[in-house]
Amino acid sequence: MTLYFFLRDSDSPCVCCAELEIQLDVLNSFLAIGHVLESAYLLDDNGTRLDLPIGAFDGLPVTNSIRNLTLEFQHLLEV
Repeated sequence: MTLYFFLRDSDSPCVCCAELEIQLDVLNSFLAIGHVLESAYLLDDNGTRLDLPIGAFDGLPVTNSIRNLTLEFQHLLEV
């Protein structure tokens, strides 16, 4: 899956190919230093596009939170 995002005052999209958590952290790192997000979407290997809500990004890292939720979910499945 590939993340594409557009920042205000940028002529071309930013593109990131990595694990989802890392992609979201990359996007948030741009916001943390003052860039303004105009739009963002994920594109999977089949060409399916998923538009992301720009209001969900606040410049804070999400990797640890997503990993903790994944661990909790896996634990619940074991019960």
